[in-house]
Amino acid sequence: PTTGPVPPTATGLPGAGAPTSTTGPATVAVPCRSGPSGQRVIDVVRRAKVLPADVRIRVATGPLCADDWHYTALDVTGHEQLQVVTRGQPAAPRLVTAGTDVCTVEVRAAGPPAVRALACDGGPVGVPGA
Repeated sequence: PTTGPVPPTATGLPGAGAPTSTTGPATVAVPCRSGPSGQRVIDVVRRAKVLPADVRIRVATGPLCADDWHYTALDVTGHEQLQVVTRGQPAAPRLVTAGTDVCTVEVRAAGPPAVRALACDGGPVGVPGA
């Protein structure tokens, strides 16, 4: 007996088939599987002297990746939550911006849609399970 085409593998998302690669900017931010780690993002923030050296920092969200961009939210003892946008290689990310409002010109103009949504719209748009 002959069989028909094999259906695409389900992704768990309603109406979604097998994941497809895109040639355009990433529209979904996903947990960074190959880095950077939350600790690496904290190290980048500390090296940039965004916060005093003696504050306690804990990763609240992320890092979430879209293309070579990363979004992380940090809980900082005694301060408002700090949003951080980095980009580049997971082992050596560079700081794009950090603060309570990270919707900068660079993020709006060059960031992938998923990172722009997180940084500028303040929501988990494009984040699976959020």
